[in-house]
Amino acid sequence: MWEKIDYKGFEIWVLPILAYGPPAPDTPYHYNGYVCRPGADLRHAGQRTQFYELGDVFATEAEALDAAYHVGRDLVDTSIGNG
Repeated sequence: MWEKIDYKGFEIWVLPILAYGPPAPDTPYHYNGYVCRPGADLRHAGQRTQFYELGDVFATEAEALDAAYHVGRDLVDTSIGNG
């Protein structure tokens, strides 16, 4: 399921994705995410910045979420000039 945090006036949405197959205790994860302003129409690419990691793998869903939120916060910081 998509999860969201608010950060410096932006929303960061992330979705951990199983790397392959049906879930098993040791199945690794990737992630997909985007950054937008609250109320943005996500159907329009100009109102969101999408990011994802499909090359690296993360051992747990929590690790994938942490990595995705870190990337999302970096995108926000860069876009507002604090990065």
